[in-house]
Amino acid sequence: MEELTLRVKGSSSDPYELTFIKDGSSLTALCDCPAGTFGNLCKHRVAILDGDTTAVIDDGGEKADVIVQWLIGTDVESALKEMREVEASSEASKPDLVTAKRKLAKAMNS
Repeated sequence: MEELTLRVKGSSSDPYELTFIKDGSSLTALCDCPAGTFGNLCKHRVAILDGDTTAVIDDGGEKADVIVQWLIGTDVESALKEMREVEASSEASKPDLVTAKRKLAKAMNS
């Protein structure tokens, strides 16, 4: 099992802490922001998984690159891809997108 922690700027004055845990083909992504704390999808985890390190503070950029590699072949990768496809679909209904986001949040919290 491998674990990496990053700190990111968010809406709070204090940075949020993101923890990614890779255990075989399982990837868990946790964030202590309000959404992440309640097990919902948060933009901080998705940004890192998308390779966006804009909000990362300290020296977390290199860690973020490793996390993106950890994503490959996981259920989180599949759920993220599905959510992106639903977002991109001009025919996507809001309930479909909500369902896809919940599925991604569940995959990251398992």
